[in-house]
Amino acid sequence: MKKTFLKNNKNIQFLIIGLGLIGGSIAKRLSKNSFEVLAIEKNKSHLNYAKKSKIIIGSLEKIDTTKKLFVIIALPPKVLLNNFDKYLDLFHKADFVTDCTSVKGSLLNKIKKNKLESKFILSHPIAGSEKSGFLNSNEDLFKDKISIIAKHKGLATSTLLKCKEFWFELGSKTHNLDPKLHDKIFSLTSHLPHVVAFSLISLLSKRKTSEYKKFIGGGLKDFTRIAESDPKMWENIFSLNKYNLLKDISDIEKEIKKIKTFILQGDGSKLEGHLKKIKKTKESLNR
Repeated sequence: MKKTFLKNNKNIQFLIIGLGLIGGSIAKRLSKNSFEVLAIEKNKSHLNYAKKSKIIIGSLEKIDTTKKLFVIIALPPKVLLNNFDKYLDLFHKADFVTDCTSVKGSLLNKIKKNKLESKFILSHPIAGSEKSGFLNSNEDLFKDKISIIAKHKGLATSTLLKCKEFWFELGSKTHNLDPKLHDKIFSLTSHLPHVVAFSLISLLSKRKTSEYKKFIGGGLKDFTRIAESDPKMWENIFSLNKYNLLKDISDIEKEIKKIKTFILQGDGSKLEGHLKKIKKTKESLNR
């Protein structure tokens, strides 16, 4: 991708709010690519480590007003919403602002309310891990991954191009999605699977775990890997995308009930036929 806005890395400072898995990974890659990186992080030990390792050059005190400021917010969605006003002056002074959250509706309302539509663009890297926190961050986390850009009314074309260049700089391809469609899609493809994984482990905990633990195979381990994800993050996501998620939970309950009915009826041929259809659908998703 041809660089227009990021071609002169000496004229730009990136400020990352939140040095967790996502923010830390962004900081490491940008720093390696010779950009000046600043950070705001409540965990002082992580902030100091990032300074000593020269991943960042400092925090707000290092802002150079002669340079363009690109703000990247890598906070859990509720934390971002609750602290939005705290960073409002910073957002207005910045040349570019984007987030990394997987729920867009409430944030878009905040952006509109504060007249930031032209410079604040919604984005979401599809590049997470069940391992959270700065210590698990990785400079190659976004390499060959997809990052969603959720365009909204009033967005400046230059902001869109900056966002595409930013994710390209991290090694990621971009894909555009309407904000409402984004929340609907990720409810089913990301949020619901976490609900199911957490629920399955919860069910396992109600049994005599010692009798089951040594018989846990690869299937259960692979299926429930995401149940190790950050509970605070997922409480935020479940709560903020509740209308989409509640519908999807109801729909999957119907799917489970359908299989339950076939089992109760003792109708092996109907059950097998149903499972064959599901298998065929799954195989089509792999292509």
